[in-house]
Amino acid sequence: MERLIDPRIGKRLAIVCVFFAATGLAYNVAPRPKQVEREEADIAAMLPVKAGSFTAQLAPGQYCTYKLDKVNYDVLQPWGIIARVFTHGAEQYEVVVIASHKKESFHDPQVCLTAQGWALSNQREDTLQTSLRGTLPITLFDMDKGGQKLTAMYFLKMTSGYHAGISDVKWDMFKYKVAHVGIEEEGAFVRIIPSNPTSVEQLKKFASEWVDEATKTSKGYY
Repeated sequence: MERLIDPRIGKRLAIVCVFFAATGLAYNVAPRPKQVEREEADIAAMLPVKAGSFTAQLAPGQYCTYKLDKVNYDVLQPWGIIARVFTHGAEQYEVVVIASHKKESFHDPQVCLTAQGWALSNQREDTLQTSLRGTLPITLFDMDKGGQKLTAMYFLKMTSGYHAGISDVKWDMFKYKVAHVGIEEEGAFVRIIPSNPTSVEQLKKFASEWVDEATKTSKGYY
């Protein structure tokens, strides 16, 4: 005997089909905004050179402490990579910001740090309390090379907000692109590594000051 489709189910399926058809049509015919492109110097100008009592030690005439090799730019394809070392007395932190609108630019730091001889362990999500941005998600991880043990952190600041990990960002970038008619979400990967062993509390204190200062220097972009 032929089975009949419940009229209510058929109606719902019709509504869903109409929705996806309309969405696809709008995506194809709607005027598409142009993708914003940024220069590395513009990114550098938005980032702080001071954070609390810390000051970035810049190379003469440069906007960074050191420049990464060309291979990093070829692989990551970012708008820019800004590396600055902040110092206050004996305390020192290296902050690397990778700015982009390409998901390929945002990677797990284990890849490059392992290649530099570091053994990484105990990667875990945590939070960072800031004055201007509230409580932010971050990732902490331990590093070991030749007996030198450090605890470092990274996080990502995207248009949609802050993220502790890479996987969440890539899913959000996909949703953003669909919702914004093909425009890629932009943002930055931020990695903070102390030059000398320090406590997690000290690391978080510096990171909090850096985020608050970056919020001001970038007018809310970072």
